[in-house]
Amino acid sequence: MSENLRIERGWIFVNGTRQDDGTIELGTGGEMRFSPFEAMAQRQDTQITWGHILTASVQRLAFWRR
Repeated sequence: MSENLRIERGWIFVNGTRQDDGTIELGTGGEMRFSPFEAMAQRQDTQITWGHILTASVQRLAFWRR
């Protein structure tokens, strides 16, 4: 899963695109960006773990504290 997901400055980037039925197809080369809050709702489709959400949340707090 790590090749389909990265976290930068509190955003979770997923390598995938949204299909017509609303699901997300991973590994298509498209890039989708989720805030930690949005990621909680999309966890099942994107295989984002709570660890990813926590990491992005901490990065977001540290980034905005500067």
